[in-house]
This record gives sequence, C-alpha cells and structure tokens, in this order.
Amino acid sequence: MKVVFNTMRPTAAASVFYKEAFEGMDSVSFYDPNLGNYDVALFMTYDHQVIKRVRDSYPDLKIGIIDPRSSAVLDATSHCDFLVVDSIEMEDFWRISKKPIFRYVEYPNIPYKNVEHKEKDKILIGYHGNLIHLECMADTVTPALVELRKQYNIELLLLHAFDPPRGNENWYPRGIKTHHFPWSMENYTNALAYCDIGIAPNNMIHDVATMRRGETANKFNYSEDDYSLRFKMPSNPGRIIVFGKLGIPVVSDLYPSAIQILNDGRGQIAHSAPGWEHCLRRLIESPSLREQHAHTLQDYVRNKLDFDIQNKRFENFLENLA
Repeated sequence: MKVVFNTMRPTAAASVFYKEAFEGMDSVSFYDPNLGNYDVALFMTYDHQVIKRVRDSYPDLKIGIIDPRSSAVLDATSHCDFLVVDSIEMEDFWRISKKPIFRYVEYPNIPYKNVEHKEKDKILIGYHGNLIHLECMADTVTPALVELRKQYNIELLLLHAFDPPRGNENWYPRGIKTHHFPWSMENYTNALAYCDIGIAPNNMIHDVATMRRGETANKFNYSEDDYSLRFKMPSNPGRIIVFGKLGIPVVSDLYPSAIQILNDGRGQIAHSAPGWEHCLRRLIESPSLREQHAHTLQDYVRNKLDFDIQNKRFENFLENLA
C-alpha cells in the first residue's frame, strides 16, 4: 500500500503536526502531485475544495480528508472515502458524513521530558494555545488565579502566536506577573517546559439568556444550577498532551476530550471559578500530587498516543478499507 500526503498549506500548524506524525510510516510519501502512483491520498481540511476534482480524475484512489475543522468541508466528504479526526467531539459531528472515521490525535512533535516536582517558593502556571481560550477564561480561570495570588506566589507563562497582553484585557489576572513567549516549536521546550502546572481552558462563553428563550411550556426541568457547556467542534486533547509530554500536571476545562484523557488520576477538570481555584490550589500545595499527575499523564501518552502506536493503528485502518 502506497500513501501520499498533500496539502496546499504545508506550514499551517495542523499540517506540520500531522506530517511529522506520519513521517514514522514507511508507506507514506509527501507532497507528490502524481496521485496515480498511490493507493491512498491524504488531504488536509484546507484542501477540501480539490477533493471532487481528485475523485473525478482518480476514481479508484482512496481519498481521506484530515482534520475537517468546519462544516464547510461537508460537501467534500461525499467525494472522499474516509475522514481522519483528532477527538471525540469531531468524530461525533462528522458521523453526518456516513464515512469511515479514524481518530488520530495530533500534537507538536516535541520530546518527552522527565521532571521531578519539588517544593517551590514560586509556582509558574503555563498556557499555550489560541487567544480565544484566554478571552473565554475571564469568568473562570482568571478569578481563580486572582484569588490564589492572595495566598501563593504564582506567575503566568503564555505561549501563543499573538501580541503580548497589554494588561487591561478582561481575562488578564491583575496582580500576577505574566511572561509572554511567541509561539515556536523551540519554545515548547525552551519556555513552556519550565512550568509547574499547565492550564487548558477550552470552553466558550455563551449567553444563558439565549438558552432560556428556548424553554418550552414544560421547561425541560430547567434549573439555575444546570450545566450549559459550549465548546468548538474541533476541540481536542492536543494542548493537554503537550503538557503530558513535558511532564507537567494539567487542570482543564470540562469538555469531552479532557474527561477522556485526564480521568484515572491523570489530571484535574474544572468548570466554575471555585472549581478552578480548588484544583489549582491542590497542585500548588502538593509537589507529590503534581508529580503523580504528571507521570500518569505522560505514561498514558507514551503508551496510548505516541505517534508510533497511532501509526500502527492507522496503517491497519487503511489496509482494511473496503
């Protein structure tokens, strides 16, 4: 079986992550336009508009779309043979395609790091990801950090691809020293790796009043203490896994991928500001708990989600496509 991986956006983060993951597969070649030489062609979500043309030109080629990140890709799925997604959230949505789905969790190809967590005078809390998740933590993580700062010496490290914060943003934790590092592959190990605790805010802010307007006469047993969660369809565990590879314990927002990865003592999950405060406090106060969560998460990543392990499962999936 011969496989080719092509994309019009090879420098996009997801393209880089998947390419580096698939480089461990001997059967995969990269960026070859001669599709007639292959049994399977893989295209990134950015390339969905070429799928029909490829299908018309190569009717016997098995075509897979990787990381379909929006419903705009839906039309293209009728012309492909399978999808590759990276989370339970994406898998559920893309069942609409009625195509075989393989779940492959992608993340930056960084080395595993062994860390010994000790008692410290200062605790460095790390974040990496998009700006939107910082903006959406204004009512959850931010007040928890501000409250914890009254008792503990904590600082915040941000690794992201946007300008440094000005300090007047709603999400910015007042009174807490914040370090900004521009996103780069090198800064995962040169900056983020020195954090003591990782945070993975993920859920999106939404208007509860809008939800209330959807009530029916029987109100579906609506209560003020119900949970109402909003998270993006392409939510995934990638940011959590990065902390796992670096040996850093994680507190994450409450969403499906986080529950799946962080259960069984591999990390902690929170939704409310008091919940975030409680989980972070436990890790701040206990080096042994930080060590336990870090090691169990790293072991899980190494044994279940390492690229070599996922590649073997993916090769088996491709070989068994009808």
